Amino acid sequence: MALYEERLTSRVLQVVLIVPIISMLAGLYATYRVGEGVEIMLAATVGVAVLLLDVMAIRIEIDERELRIRGILGLIVRKTVPIENMASFRVGEGWTSCYGTVHFNLPAKGCVTIHQKKGWTVSFTTNNPEEVARVLATLGVPREP
Repeated sequence: MALYEERLTSRVLQVVLIVPIISMLAGLYATYRVGEGVEIMLAATVGVAVLLLDVMAIRIEIDERELRIRGILGLIVRKTVPIENMASFRVGEGWTSCYGTVHFNLPAKGCVTIHQKKGWTVSFTTNNPEEVARVLATLGVPREP
């Protein structure tokens, strides 16, 4: 059972990322009509569409064992941090105030940086930074000032 769940999206980013997908589909249709290079265009269209669909939103889940960050599809955008590997965390105001080696960023009210005992620093944006902080503190992860 998840102690915290959030799905973070940006309508502006979704509109901006839909444009290349539509363009690729138009190009795929054009190559189909010509009858040449359809296979290559199909592979490129599927690859671009999967990548862009995956980065359109971030899903954050925290349970008793781990923190999971996933994209819409969870194929490319995905990171799991076990609670026992968290050394500390820091909460930042505004969505541009956190920097981590692995960073998941969409416009939001705040951000959280997780310092791991082993591994890279992970940061992500959230609309409820204090709720994330409360859940992490409840799980025994110390908060940095």
